[in-house]
Amino acid sequence: MRVKLIAAACAALAIPAAAAQTDDCQSTYGQRACAAPALAPLRAELAQKYAALLALGNRTATWQARHTQALQAIRAARDYDGAPLDDTALAQQFRDVIADYDRALAQAEQVRMMIKTPSARSATCMATWLDQGCRVSASGILRDAAGRTVHWQMLAGASAADGVGAGILLWAETGHGTARLIGWSFDGVFYEPPRITQAGLIWVPGRIAGTGDGNADLLFAWDDAAARWNDIDLDSWRETLPAKLPRGFGIWKGVDYDFEGMGATSKLWRDQDANCCPSGGEAQLEFTIAGRRLVLRQVDVAIVEKWAPRRRD
Repeated sequence: MRVKLIAAACAALAIPAAAAQTDDCQSTYGQRACAAPALAPLRAELAQKYAALLALGNRTATWQARHTQALQAIRAARDYDGAPLDDTALAQQFRDVIADYDRALAQAEQVRMMIKTPSARSATCMATWLDQGCRVSASGILRDAAGRTVHWQMLAGASAADGVGAGILLWAETGHGTARLIGWSFDGVFYEPPRITQAGLIWVPGRIAGTGDGNADLLFAWDDAAARWNDIDLDSWRETLPAKLPRGFGIWKGVDYDFEGMGATSKLWRDQDANCCPSGGEAQLEFTIAGRRLVLRQVDVAIVEKWAPRRRD
């Protein structure tokens, strides 16, 4: 009798535990992804690769934002036309995200996390991702108003995975003849030299390849409590952009940031426009930083007169 009571109690406890696991899965990946047993290995692999990516300590705010966006798309489980994805297409969506994480993990394998300070100014590439003709295209030193020293290297070359590209690496001087990695990126095909803004931010302007002419900018802010430079997420603000634009207008490509003034400018596209040719006018964006996120405060638009709403006299 005692054994039966214990078994019954254990069974009663197992039901809520299983339900909790199901709820956790669905809140993370969505009902569709959790209902397909074949997707379980991909869910596990995605979680493992994401944890490994964060463990690198490189631009964690940026990767957290990208992971959030990837999970939103997985939970939606719909294609570009809004039709539900089948299991095969949803599995491919998982694999695409995992491939992005694998690429970032592979890039990190030969990044010099700690260097002797002269190394950043040498002709030797301090990372090996651009393994085809890598060269140091520029290097230098930044000092902020508090006297903190940052060493940096810009790289140019090509990789087997991405083709022609560029890279940027930044290290914070430790005071012992060495410098510890702040952050790095090979997202861009072009970078400008890093700079310290009047507000004390490290800003690296950059662009990605392709017709989208997207941003590869990096932004770092000093964290007094942690005594380190932290990256600022420059991706998630775009989720709030459509609500701040007139109906029928959009910003389809990268913006021209100005982090001296915490703003950006962009052309405006109308829904009917081709990707090449924005006809709607221009937009001025204003930002602030909240925690480790860039937040879009306001958008001022100058719409081409023939598209502007008619005023009633």
